[in-house]
Amino acid sequence: MGRKVKIVATLGPVSNNKEMVTQLIKAGVNVFRLNFSYGTHESHHASFQLIRECASALKKEVAVMQDICGPKIRISGMKESREIAKGDLIYMSKKAEGKAFSITYPHIIDQLEPGDEVYFADGTVKTKVEEKKEDLLVLRALTRGQLREGKGVNIPKSGIKMSALTEKDKADLKFAAQIGIDLVAVSFVESAKDILEARKILKENGSDAWVIAKIERKAAIKNLDDILDAVDGIMVARGDLGVEAGIFSVPGLQKMMIKKANERAIPVITATQMLTSMLHSATPTRAEISDIANAVYDGTDAVMLSDETAVGSFAVEAVEVMVKTIADTKNHIPKIRNIKPEKQEGFAHAAAEISNDVPCKAIASFTTSGYTVKQIAKFRPHKPIYAVTYNKKIIHRLALVWGVEKVFYISPDESEGKMMHQFLQQAGDHDFIVTMGTLAGVKGTTSMVRLLDEAARQKIFERFGK
Repeated sequence: MGRKVKIVATLGPVSNNKEMVTQLIKAGVNVFRLNFSYGTHESHHASFQLIRECASALKKEVAVMQDICGPKIRISGMKESREIAKGDLIYMSKKAEGKAFSITYPHIIDQLEPGDEVYFADGTVKTKVEEKKEDLLVLRALTRGQLREGKGVNIPKSGIKMSALTEKDKADLKFAAQIGIDLVAVSFVESAKDILEARKILKENGSDAWVIAKIERKAAIKNLDDILDAVDGIMVARGDLGVEAGIFSVPGLQKMMIKKANERAIPVITATQMLTSMLHSATPTRAEISDIANAVYDGTDAVMLSDETAVGSFAVEAVEVMVKTIADTKNHIPKIRNIKPEKQEGFAHAAAEISNDVPCKAIASFTTSGYTVKQIAKFRPHKPIYAVTYNKKIIHRLALVWGVEKVFYISPDESEGKMMHQFLQQAGDHDFIVTMGTLAGVKGTTSMVRLLDEAARQKIFERFGK
C-alpha cells in the first residue's frame, strides 16, 4: 500500500538536472516547487518541461507548483554568500557597492533607526541597527548564520504595508498560466482578497490552477476562515510565520491551521526547516524526525523540503528520510477519523467507512474537479484513493492530495457502464468501492457509492468486452 502523505521538493541549483529530478521522483517526490524568487521565465520553463519529461518517462503523476515572491523584502546585490559570526558588522545600503549589499525595497532603509532589529534568512540571522549614515545602515549581528543573494529580510517592528501581489508577481502568474502550472502558492497573503486577485489573473490568462495560500503573516491568521473559503489549499509557512508571530507560537498555530484546513477538506502543506541539518549531513536529527512525524499526526497532506533539495548536499537522502518517517507514522494513526461529515460529504464519508470494512483494492472516485477526492481524503481512509477523470488539467494536481495513489484518465462518456469499463481496463480485475456523480462536471454532485465486485465487473465485461 502506497504512502498517503505527500512530499513537496524545491528545485534548485543542485537538483535542476535530469539525473537528479529522476532520482528525486523515484525517491518519492510528488510535487516540485519552483521558487520564483530566483531565476527567469526561461529557466523556469525549462525546469517545468524537465519535470514533465522525467515524470512521464517514469509513468508518475507529479505536480509542479509555482511559488511567487510576494512583497517579501530580499537581499539584493550580494555577489557571494557570507558566513556571519555573532558581533560582526553588516552593511546595508540603498545601493549595493563595496561591502554593502542592498534590498529589494531600498526605500525602507529611510524608515529604520538605530536600535531597530532586522532579521535575515527566516530570522536565523538577527541584527540590530547600530548606526545610520544617510543611505547606509550599519548592523550588528546578534546571531551567527549565512547571508546570500535572495534571502528574505524581516523588519518586525516596521509596520510596513505592501500589496500581496507585486508587478513581478502579476507577470509571473501570467507566465504560469501560459505554460500550464498545476499549483500556485501566493506569498504573504493577508486576506481572501489577495487570493481572489491572483485567481482572477490566472483565469484571465486561461488557467484554473489550484491556488495555495502561504500563511506567514499575523493578518492571515486573523483572516484565516475567510482565506480558507477562497483557496484550494494552504501552506503553513513556518519561516516568516515564526518571525512575524514568534517562534514559540508556531507549533500551536500549525496544529490550528491544519485542523481548520482538514475540516474543510482543503489540502495543507507543512513547510520550512523540516530537515535543515541535512543540508550538510547525511543523517537527520531526532528532533527533525519528530517534527515530520508530528506534522503527519496533526493531519498535514504534505510536507515540504526547501533548501534541502535546492542547494543541499543530500537532496535524495532527505526525501528518503521523509518517506521512511511518514511510513512509520501509519502504525500510530487510526484507520478513519471520527469527524461528522457535512451534508454534501455524506457519500465521501460512506465510501471511506465502507472501504475499511469491505475487502477492496481501493476507493475509485470518478471526478472532474477533484472535489469528491478531497472530501474522501478528509476522512483519512485506510485504503488507497484512486481518482478517475476525463479532465486532464487535474491529473497532476491530485498528486498533492492525501491518500491519492493513482490517477486514471478516461474519455468522457454519458454511459456509466462505459466509464467504469475504461477504468477497469486500466486498473485490473479487482474489487473497488466506487463513487460517482449524476451531473458530470458539476462540483458536489456525487450521489452514488457502490461496490464494484466480481459479479458487477463480469456484467461490465460481458457488455463491453474485456
